[in-house]
Formats: sequence, structure tokens, C-alpha cells
Amino acid sequence: MTLTESSGLGKNRIDLNSLKGRRSTDLVSFFKFVFVVAFVAGLVELASSPLHAASIAPTVIREIQYPGAAKGDPRRSLDLYLPPDTGRKPPLLIFVHGGFWLLSDDQYRIGPAVADALVREGVAVALVRYRLAPEHRHPTQAEDVAAAVALLIREANRYGYDRERIYLSGHSAGGHLAALVALDSRYLGKHQATSKSLAGVISFSGVYDLQPSWSISENQKIATQKTFGTDPAALKRASPLTHVRADAPPFLILTSQSEFTGFLVDAKRFFDSLEAKGHSRLDRWIVSERDHFSLMRLGDPDNDARLLLLDFLKLAPMPPESAILVEAKRRWRDPPFSTLPFWRHEKWIRSYRVDGRFVARMALVYESLRYELQEWPLETFHAIDLFSYMDSLPPEKRGEGGYLITTNVRNEKQFWKRGQIVPYKPVIVIGLDGEKNLFRVGVFYRGNRQYTWKDGPQPPLMSRPLGAFIYFLKEPPEELRLQAAQNALTENSFKLVADDPLAGLKDLRRDLYETVTFANGCVFCHSVSGVGSRSHHVTAATGAPHGGFALPLESYPPGVWKSFIFDQQAVARKIGASLNPVAEGTGQALYELVNRSRQAQKHRRE
Repeated sequence: MTLTESSGLGKNRIDLNSLKGRRSTDLVSFFKFVFVVAFVAGLVELASSPLHAASIAPTVIREIQYPGAAKGDPRRSLDLYLPPDTGRKPPLLIFVHGGFWLLSDDQYRIGPAVADALVREGVAVALVRYRLAPEHRHPTQAEDVAAAVALLIREANRYGYDRERIYLSGHSAGGHLAALVALDSRYLGKHQATSKSLAGVISFSGVYDLQPSWSISENQKIATQKTFGTDPAALKRASPLTHVRADAPPFLILTSQSEFTGFLVDAKRFFDSLEAKGHSRLDRWIVSERDHFSLMRLGDPDNDARLLLLDFLKLAPMPPESAILVEAKRRWRDPPFSTLPFWRHEKWIRSYRVDGRFVARMALVYESLRYELQEWPLETFHAIDLFSYMDSLPPEKRGEGGYLITTNVRNEKQFWKRGQIVPYKPVIVIGLDGEKNLFRVGVFYRGNRQYTWKDGPQPPLMSRPLGAFIYFLKEPPEELRLQAAQNALTENSFKLVADDPLAGLKDLRRDLYETVTFANGCVFCHSVSGVGSRSHHVTAATGAPHGGFALPLESYPPGVWKSFIFDQQAVARKIGASLNPVAEGTGQALYELVNRSRQAQKHRRE
């Protein structure tokens, strides 16, 4: 069995790529259609919820104009929502709407829905408008947002919110504008203001690179051209990615499980660039069971974006389970294991194009969280020829012989015959796209209990990192293809031996041998008849081994072993694991094999 995560699927995904070829003159009409269809359901749901019915009516000051705006210009104004006076100054969230810089939010009311949800939490909310493209080209939009932010910084005492807790946020194109104004000092500088007055920036499904090398929708390309033009230098200047710096305000970067094409890649690249600059006050999260629009239903208590936002605003701590997961993600930015030592062997490293078979190999690690693979461009992987690497090692580290044993950080083992795998060109994958430490890549899980027949506290959160892994450049036969599921290898994971480590199983009938080796992988985690391993989990907090060790199959109580073979669904539910079903007709034989082995061991001890 395999421990697994539970994760829902986004329900309202809209595929912009399916609309390739739409005439640019139809673009604004198309966006209006998308916003109405996708978000109106969320507004109806929000309006009919008990939370909405119990909401506290805010004080709303409408159309506060920016300095220099023509009188009555609605696009250069903001609406300010103030919660009831509690005697304490509330924080202020400045929200910049999206719409690919082309659309007003006035008729779709995403902003008012955000304000309604947050005012109930004691947050003042400013809904910022800006002049729209294509009539008004960049930098008009960023200049308008900067004028609004500077005004709100100056007027904190007048309106009664906390000057020390002003946060700038935005959704989609608004996320781009919020990030750009916070990072490019020229915009606030024109108003004698700086981003040091911001307590943080929250970007929901933002756009950060206007010259992406990865795939994006045709509609995004058209909207970018209508707003920013095509000059590469201008696009670079208008990209928040260009202005990342270590002293920027804290950032919370949120995307959804089911985003528009390229948004997850963009968010990861932006986060990685901030981190590389030395910025340490930032978090990034892919919110499950949400799409580009339902991410903004901040009144929904089941929306993880709400939990992350309230925690970032220091209004409500994360629930304990969620806080553990957030901390684990932070911890594994600098993981306890590394693939970086492989990179010392530079002359053996080659780069290859990612294809569908390679992605399927990686997906074995992600299981129900496969949507997280969308944050990678998935263009290139980097690898070392397995036996060139092995042959370069000193004999005392390499070992000698025609059999290879690999052991990963969970003490899972796999057993290879050198002559059998060489024709399929095995390599050790050590990097993906721009990432050199593949232990930074992976997922987290938590089982219900360590063993089905032993009571005890729920195990802690565990890590399942990708790490280095063996991959065959030439598609192998089934018995090798399924063995390639092992991952989390380090530079010390490889050992050559002279004797076949599976020799003790060679007398088994064919179907049993296949079951305990490549078909079900029993001996990769457990041992049977003295052959195999004793694997363990890896704690997310420290990377240390944890209990729930994979015992020799003969060590399990007879009743437990019987349930494991003949009632796997009940066992899986109890321990919190996915099934690893034995082929029909082989279960009884495996059951009897282990019972015989148990009895033989008992007699030897006596």
C-alpha cells in the first residue's frame, strides 16, 4: 500500500487555449462572457451563505478621487469600505481588480465580494479602479494604482485605519499591477511614497513576466499587446519579475489548482526570483479545489486562500494542521537532502527534452497532487549516465559486481542486473528545468496511524520528495518500467555487488516472484524470506526516519497478514493508504508463502 493525499479537483476551469484564433476585436466581449459565467456562480453562492446573511454593514465611501484626476472621472477613483468602529484601528487591504487590464470590475463585482468577506473580519478594504486599455496604454494603469496607494498611505489618520498595516493586493492583472507598484520604486516615488509603507503584498493569480518563454493563452498574448505593446524593452520594464529585490515588502503569492495556461509557471518563477535575490519574507501556495475565479471567494470558510490571507494579515492563525503543512513547505525550500553533489560530475551531465513518458514518471511521486506539475515549464531535464557515474566513483564507494542496489532516503531498495538494464540507457535524473536540487520538489502526506493493529497517536506530517531518480532514455520492458518508480536518491544511494540480491527468491513460481519484486514491489520496502529492505517514512519537520517501519512480511501477526491480502480496502482506509492490489489468483499463494516462511523461521528459532 502507499500513503496518499486527498485533494479535490477544480470544477470551473476555463480553457483559453480552446479559443485560439478568436479575432482580437472580440476579445473584450469574450472576457466579459468569461467573467460573467465563471464568477456569477460564486457570487450567488456567497450571497446565499449564512456568513453573508450575518454580515455587518460597512461604512462605504464611494469614488474617492486620486490627485490630479478630472472631476467626476470614475476610473481614477476608489471605494473605501470601513468596518464598524471597535476602538482599534483596522488593517487596510488595497485591492486591485483584474480583467487583463481591459475590463472594469464595476459590473462583475469581484472587488465588492472581497470587501464584503473581509469587512466581516474587521478589515478595511479599498477597491482601486484604473483607466483601461486599449484606450489607455501602459503605464497608465500602474500610475493610477500608485496614485491610489499613495493617497491611502497619506490619509490613514483621516479614515481611521492602521497606517502600519496597509497591504496591497490584486487579482490576475490586478496582481501584476500590485506587484509592479510594490517593486518598481518609480511609481510610488512620483508621489513621495515608498513600498516601505506597505506591510505586505498579496497577489492572487498574478502575471509577473510579460515576455514568458512558456506557453500562455492567445487571449493573454492579445491583451498584453493591447496594453503594453510589443517592444521587448518596454515589456521587460513592465514586468514585476524585472524588479525583484531583497528589501521588497513581504509577499504572499497565491494561485489555484485549475489556472489559466502558464499562470502556475509564472508564479513559481516569480517566487524563485524573489528568493534568489535574498527575499525571505514570502510564501507561495497553490490552492486546491479552486480555479482562477473561485480562488476569490474569500467568504468561503473552505477556501484555503482565505486561511492563508487571514494568517498573512495577522488576523487569525492558521488551523494547526494547515500551519504544519505551511511550515513544512518552508522547511523544504532548504531540504535536509540534496542532489547538488551530483553536479560536481559536470562532464557526465547531459540535458534532454521532457516528454510525456518522463512526466508520467514524475507523476508517480505526486499522486493526487499532479496539478502541482503545472508550475514547471517541463522543458528540460538534466541527468548523468548511470554507469558512467558509477564507474567514476572510487571502488570503496562504488563496490564491485554485476548487480546494482539502489537505496533511497526512505531506505527503499531496488535491485538491478547491470547487463539487463544497460540496453535501455539508464540515467540518474538530477535536475528539472532550472532546479538543481530535486529534493526541493515533492509533496507531503499524513497517514491515519502507523500500524493497523496498534493504537497510538496519528503520525506526523511526512515528506515524499522527488530527489534524484533512475530513468530509462529508451522505453524498457514492463519489469524495468515499473521498477523505475523509485525516487529520492542521493549520491550515496548506489552500490554494486557481486551476488544477485534476489537469489533467495529464485525458486518461487513465476507469478509469486513477479508479485514480490516488480509487480507489487514487496521487497523494495519489506523483506520476505530474508530478502528485501526495512523502509520508513521521512518526517517533514526534520527529514529524520519515522516509525511505521515496513516490517518483514513474516513479522506481521497472522490475522493482520490475512487482512492485508484479502481485505485491502478496509486496511487502506484504516491506515490512510492507497491500494497496492495483488493480481487475482496470486493472493492466496502469497498468503501461504509468507505463512510457510513464518513457520520455518519459528522452527529455526526453536
